[in-house]
Formats: sequence, structure tokens, C-alpha cells
Amino acid sequence: MPLPFRLRAASLHLLASGLVAALAAALVFLVWYPSPYSTLAGGASLFLLIVAVDVVMGPALTAVAASPGKGRSELTRDLAVIVVLQLAAFGYGLYTMALARPVALAFEIDRFRVVTAADIEPASLAEAPPGLQTLPWAGPRLIAAVKPTDPAELMKATELGLAGFDLSMQPKYWHEYAPLADAAWKAAKPVPVLLARYPQRAGQVARIAEDTGQSAQALRFLPLMSRLESGVAVVAEPGARVVGYLPVDGFF
Repeated sequence: MPLPFRLRAASLHLLASGLVAALAAALVFLVWYPSPYSTLAGGASLFLLIVAVDVVMGPALTAVAASPGKGRSELTRDLAVIVVLQLAAFGYGLYTMALARPVALAFEIDRFRVVTAADIEPASLAEAPPGLQTLPWAGPRLIAAVKPTDPAELMKATELGLAGFDLSMQPKYWHEYAPLADAAWKAAKPVPVLLARYPQRAGQVARIAEDTGQSAQALRFLPLMSRLESGVAVVAEPGARVVGYLPVDGFF
């Protein structure tokens, strides 16, 4: 019967596709889009779309092409074409995810902003300070974006911001975060203020506080923005380091 042969071939193809997808998922979610950036930068939804289209379509095409009536050479040729096309499509999907990966979490005046590789003009990286002229591949780097003091530069930065290129998307305004950690801490609000507005988040805040070894009262928060989602970043001393994320509106 032809059906069992087709199902067997499609099942083997599905198994192989699943293994490749699992390896790719480890790269995407452990390296490029570590939590919570899989949500903030859209990594989870984009990866699921790639898997749904590519990993499912490959075995489906194999089930169609794997006819027991075909000769070995013809069957091998057809399956090879399917595999090559599937790998090319999957590779292009991963390339797209690499372009959209988060590369910076930038403190920007009174908030944090997630910056992706797609937000940065490659040529503009030469204007960044030494040490910040390359985009990381292992999750975003914590930086600060400082508003220029020169009136002409400030006007230019404002115009670019109105056009959708925020301060943190312009590498010439990037700085190391540590020297500006005090400014971030001063701009942050106490977490109890957040809990007064969102008491249902008390459990999440308690877990963040436990992980940092501090009380919730000692923590502060800043709004956190990205092109897809918004929330708040919880920060702790010393160094106003980011220790957690909550999916609530931080502008109030």
C-alpha cells in the first residue's frame, strides 16, 4: 500500500525537521533572544511562524513526493530538492531573526529602550565610542544614550526622533552604562509605587526581590519600551542593574 510508505517518509522528515528546529530554538532563545526579549523583540512569534511554515511544509511535500512507484534515482532527486528548498527557506528565516535580534538595552533619559540590529544603520556604528562599535550576538548589551548638549546636535537628534530614530538608535550618542547608573537610579521610581497601581503583580515582584537578595521596598523601576511591547524594568543597587521585567505600563 502506498500510504504507509508516504507516512513513513514524511514521519522521518518531520523528525529530522524537528531536531533542526530544536537546535535553532536553542540558538534563538538562549543566545539571540534571552528572556524576556523573546517577547519584547518578537522572537517567539517570528520563530513560531518560521517553524509552522517551514517545518510543516517540508514533511508535507515529502508525503506528496514519496511515491513507491518512483525509481530510486527519481525519488532521491525529488526529496533532495525538497530538503534543499526547506533548508534555504529555514536559513533565510534565521537570517531574518538575526537582523531583528535585540542588541542593546539603552537607558534613555527616563526609560529603557530595546534596540534591535535592524534599528541601527551599520555605517553609523563607526560614530559610537570605542568598545561599542560592534553589535553583540549573545543578547543585548546594557548601555546609556545621552542627549547631546550642542543645540544643533540636539535639534538633529530631535528631528531623527520624530522620524522614528530614537536617541538610543543613534550610536554616536551611546555611552557605557556604568558611569550613568546613578542617573538611571535617580530617574527610577520605587517599586511600592508600582505595586500600589498593580497589586496583582506582588508575587512577581517578590520573586524578583528574592532573586536579588533585597526587599521589594529597596527596588526601583523604569518604563521599558520596544517596537512591539512595553513594560517596566526593575532595577537594583548597586549599579542600578536590571534585575527583572514586568509587563505593565510604567508611564504614570
